[in-house]
Amino acid sequence: MTLPVTAYKSLTPNEYTITPFRTYAPHNYTYVSGSTSNSVDVQISLGVKYVTGSGLRVENTQQELYDSILQTFYSPIPYAAYGTLTSSYLPTGSVFVVSITQDIFGEEVKPGTFTINVGTSQSYDDGSGNLIASSSGTGSIVGRIFYDKGIAVLKPTSSISGGGLTKDGICIVSGTNVQVQFTSSVKLFEHKVRVKLNPTDFTYSIYNPSTVKSMFTGSTSTPLELMASQSLYPYVTTIGLYNQDNELMAVAKISNPIQRTDYAVQTFVVKFDT
Repeated sequence: MTLPVTAYKSLTPNEYTITPFRTYAPHNYTYVSGSTSNSVDVQISLGVKYVTGSGLRVENTQQELYDSILQTFYSPIPYAAYGTLTSSYLPTGSVFVVSITQDIFGEEVKPGTFTINVGTSQSYDDGSGNLIASSSGTGSIVGRIFYDKGIAVLKPTSSISGGGLTKDGICIVSGTNVQVQFTSSVKLFEHKVRVKLNPTDFTYSIYNPSTVKSMFTGSTSTPLELMASQSLYPYVTTIGLYNQDNELMAVAKISNPIQRTDYAVQTFVVKFDT
């Protein structure tokens, strides 16, 4: 008995599609000024402008942070990219910088989801990058969020007992609780593979050792012989996806075994995300 050997079935281009889609996840962090146990995922730091004539300029992390913010977001080239020339907040002497690690915010902070709460006061993100002080009811711009960098800058204001947020800016002193909320955004890709089996495809197995052994004690027929004579049909339980080098790339498990047929085309749809 001679049987054709078909270990793989090739797919045509129209049987494999990739569809991009976005996923979102909400986040809520509480940052306590001066605490050593804050999460490294969200940090708040003060940047201070160097004032000419105030003495010899030395290495200072606050001044370096301020310079970095201006160079990154407020130099002539970033003006066009971030729209920071018009009504958005422009740092003048110092800034509070909220930085989120990229493994948390993903590809960007979803516009319109970034808020900062200090006590009963809150700022909100208007969806265009502006941070608005809502507690005053005036809609004053107190800062800006750069969505694709996970960085927000806010205008500092004069001392408020325990810290706070007003139309003039944000005040953070030692022990101030700052709640930062936002939604992260990541683009994923859905891979969909349509596997079509013709009635003659994969109706027997020559790689499973049990197919060449008798099914029952005293029986002279093997499963392979029964499958070849179409007296026994195998079941589909697993689908493997291979690349052009016949390397296994993905495995799909079927919830319930499905028997092969000899009278109709069977189509299995495999989906996975990357």
